[in-house]
Amino acid sequence: MPKQKFYAIKRPDGGQIVDTWDACEKIVRGEKGLKYKSFSSRPEAQAWIDGVEAEEPRGLRIYVDGSFMPGCDKAGWAFVVVEDGNEIARGSGHTAFAAESRNIDGECMASYQAMRWLDLNDKYATLCHDYEGIARWARGEWKAKSSIAQQYVKAVQPFLFRVKFEKVAAHTGVKWNELVDKLAKEAVEKLKRQG
Repeated sequence: MPKQKFYAIKRPDGGQIVDTWDACEKIVRGEKGLKYKSFSSRPEAQAWIDGVEAEEPRGLRIYVDGSFMPGCDKAGWAFVVVEDGNEIARGSGHTAFAAESRNIDGECMASYQAMRWLDLNDKYATLCHDYEGIARWARGEWKAKSSIAQQYVKAVQPFLFRVKFEKVAAHTGVKWNELVDKLAKEAVEKLKRQG
């Protein structure tokens, strides 16, 4: 059974919380000036409406993301290392070869580079990703059928003891996830400009 979600809807004059996507969609579809976001609890949803920022998790966390854009055959990737809410390192770039699975290639490369950074710095962290395959392939829960998935699984095996995985919802305002999304896009945009 899927987990209960709460959908917070912000208006310039206030907000409301509904408990189904259908109810949220009916309110926000075609309406300008509304913001909405899903949460796993009603208090989190209310805090977002009230403008209260959620407390950042403690410890070492690495946020990863990939990006792809038409007109460029490679994918961008980025990671940001955060310790107790403060950025301590970052990396970004593009895949060496043409992207077989569009932004998934970038997601895989970002995760590999993040784990490699942990290994080089002898650290352990929570790897925060928005593409589900990152954890599922690495843990063997999904069969790696594509060559990019197979390459990813093989490349990260030596580093898996350094990470635990945490899925983060994409494009929902999570500060560090939004930053890696931006950095991955910038990496592929730069490559595209270079022609």
